[in-house]
Parts: sequence; structure tokens; C-alpha cells
Amino acid sequence: MATAEQNKATLERYYEECLNKGNLDVIYEGAGDDHISHGTAPNGKSGVEHLKEWVRIQRASFPDLHVTVEDWIIEGNKVVSRFTARGTHTGEPYAGGLIPARGRKLEIPGIVIDEFDDEGLIVESWFSMDSYDLAQQLGAFDPPAAS
Repeated sequence: MATAEQNKATLERYYEECLNKGNLDVIYEGAGDDHISHGTAPNGKSGVEHLKEWVRIQRASFPDLHVTVEDWIIEGNKVVSRFTARGTHTGEPYAGGLIPARGRKLEIPGIVIDEFDDEGLIVESWFSMDSYDLAQQLGAFDPPAAS
């Protein structure tokens, strides 16, 4: 049976190695094939491959992505991380290609609740971030450039 501190350590490794450094294979160490993700795509996307693709998209749009966890809350088999994501949109277009890269800086807070099973694998995650603020920072609402 994994302890709460072991679960937190799994997430610390995920944030540092996967999100901040781009080592996508770390996902397989912390989440299982049955992982369910809420908030990273239409609710209820499942599987570790979905999670890996979501991280790949973030890093492809923000090659310098860095996520800092500001607070940890551990309660039973759930770990809450309140974070700030920072990066520069210099890569692929974002939001399914709707927001072209304009070299804008992003700094946005968010919260994730991760639920672990007895073996220490993440089985379900709830992700929350202000999508309107994100789109605004990336210039989605700017008027089109004059031609």
C-alpha cells in the first residue's frame, strides 16, 4: 500500500521530469492504463496515452513550459496541487490550432486533484485552470493584424 508521501513524490517527479523537462515516459510510472482525466479534454478521457498526448501538446506549444507547485494538500488517497504554469507560446498553435503562436508569455494558476489506488498509481485526475485567462494572455481576443 502506497503512503500519502509516496503519492506526493510520484507527482513531484511527474511535474519535474515530465511537465518541466519533457520526459513523457515518466507518465507510465505514475498512471495506469485505466487513468481517467477530467478537464484536459472533453470530460472522461481515459488512459495513460491520453495524458501523454495532453502533455506533449502543452510542451509543443510552450517549449519552455515550467510548472511550479505552490501548495500541496494530501487527504487520504487524494493529492491536490495548486500550481502556476509559465511559458512562452513559441511552438505549435494552441487550443486545437485556434491560437497561433505569437511569442507571448503565459503565467496562469491552476489546480489538480489526483486520486491514487492502493498501489500508488493515479487512477483519476481533475484539472482546473481559467481557459479564458489563458486565451486572453495568448492573444486569442486581439483584433486580427491589418493586412
